[in-house]
Amino acid sequence: MHILTKEQKASFDRDGYLHLPGFYDEAAMKEMRKQFHDLLANTEGRSAALKYSYLDPVEGYEHDPYNPKNVRGIMDQTLANDYWFNQFIDPRIIKVFMDLFGPNIDFHNGKVRNNPPGFTNDQSWHQDWPYEKHTKPELAAAITYLEENGTDAGATSVIPGSHLLEYPTLDESHTIPDDAIDEDEAITLEAEAGDVVIIHVMVVHTAGHNYTNTSRHKIINEYKTQEAVDLWGNKCAFAGLPLSRNDKIVAHQIN
Repeated sequence: MHILTKEQKASFDRDGYLHLPGFYDEAAMKEMRKQFHDLLANTEGRSAALKYSYLDPVEGYEHDPYNPKNVRGIMDQTLANDYWFNQFIDPRIIKVFMDLFGPNIDFHNGKVRNNPPGFTNDQSWHQDWPYEKHTKPELAAAITYLEENGTDAGATSVIPGSHLLEYPTLDESHTIPDDAIDEDEAITLEAEAGDVVIIHVMVVHTAGHNYTNTSRHKIINEYKTQEAVDLWGNKCAFAGLPLSRNDKIVAHQIN
């Protein structure tokens, strides 16, 4: 193992997710929040490849000055500058995926998912796999939390072990019928700033609501094995970028 313990690897294999508390220390989070605020506040003059989406202010909720434009999401934040390039090829996160999936890891995509004050999730329980088909389900997302997330404060919920089961889906939405889910089995992933949670592409999950006056911000970078061949036509920035080969990191950060 490069960075994980055998117990953490076994936990991921069993449950399909892995919570890594305090993955980023206080100093790293201070810089990350500074860089992230710039990404949210200074949207003009950015590359058109950065695809921003916004949430209309919700009546009854205060505006969060950290996210002044109520940015809901960004695709391909990895293109924003050298900091965000370095963030997704952090050798420690690559080593986590090497421990979980093997010696040959590629990048899949990067995005931002924010829950501004008053955000409500309208997507039901689902797996990411139907949206991101490959020859093998050897993909997972690394979610980095910039604030505390909890019940009704932006936290994602998962069904442990669901990556090992089959579920019916509803037509083109790919969501799972409510009667196929036992919500008593669900776990809410309550996280602190600096935590990282790894979620397997087959794990059944749903995003949380945010009924607070503080935005909850998440950076979601996805990774896959070299052997998992893309079948959906991934056009995201740096898709398929080799990160490790033969158990050695081959992608290097910009100094």
